[in-house]
Amino acid sequence: MEWLAVVVLFLTLCVLLSLLLPQPPPSRWRRGVRRRTARLTARLHRHRDPEPDPFDTLRLQTRLGHLSTKIRWIESTPHVYARAHKLMALEAAYDDLLDEACRLAGCPGEAEMKRSEEKRWQEEQELAARGWSW
Repeated sequence: MEWLAVVVLFLTLCVLLSLLLPQPPPSRWRRGVRRRTARLTARLHRHRDPEPDPFDTLRLQTRLGHLSTKIRWIESTPHVYARAHKLMALEAAYDDLLDEACRLAGCPGEAEMKRSEEKRWQEEQELAARGWSW
């Protein structure tokens, strides 16, 4: 019975020692097999782009509607403190949301095009053509 305790103690020490010592680098053969299997699995498992979440689309449309309402309110109210600053900030946020919406809807975009009324109108028309409303 004592020999069983010695064997269990020996095996426990071996496991602890293997956990503490660094693992030797894999051999050439193992690396080659690992590389080939990785290539094969990459060929067999083509990753598709995940479908956009409809709730993300809905959230984005809601945020666009909220921002456009705020922009219209500031434009229609003549005496607003720091009106120009607020309007520029809201329009920048609206433009960023339009960019995100175009990316989500798959609109062909010109990211390097400078921000302007023309680009904003073009993005709004592209989104409206794809059924977006806000």
